[in-house]
Amino acid sequence: MKETPDYEKYPISEEEMGKRYKNWVLSLATQMLIVYRVGKKVGGEEFIEELKEAYRNQGRKDAHMWMKACGSKPEDFKDCLGLPRLQDFIDDRFANFWDGYIENTPKAFEKELNTCPLTKLWSNEPDLCGVFLAENFKGVAEVLNPKFKPKGFSKLLTKGDKCCRYRIELEEE
Repeated sequence: MKETPDYEKYPISEEEMGKRYKNWVLSLATQMLIVYRVGKKVGGEEFIEELKEAYRNQGRKDAHMWMKACGSKPEDFKDCLGLPRLQDFIDDRFANFWDGYIENTPKAFEKELNTCPLTKLWSNEPDLCGVFLAENFKGVAEVLNPKFKPKGFSKLLTKGDKCCRYRIELEEE
């Protein structure tokens, strides 16, 4: 087993470390908000489109990592029924909680998230989720199955909705 480097040996409890990591997350989310605002102001729509493509490309790279992490295989994504395992794994890691699915069939997957630790902060720029998260998952979906057609968010906590709702459909043949 790999030894923990000195710079990761913290003299505090895991609980206290969790509180401090939350501070880091909020700080990084604030930095993203600032970069987004400045980029939008200086680069306009060209900046937004470049950012979307960058996040979509990252999603393409992330797909295999997420599959491996949640124990999925490419054949699990022949239809939409394999998506909950992967999506629930991701959402759980980011403290996004849900009560079930709106749709979970071979032809479509739609889920509502009831919580998000970035909602309050990112409500200042509610389109961030559509740029960062929706585009990233478009890239993931392209790799999982090119017939997946992400429909994106129809509801967003950052826009004042009571949940975030995201949908993916399987292309008709």
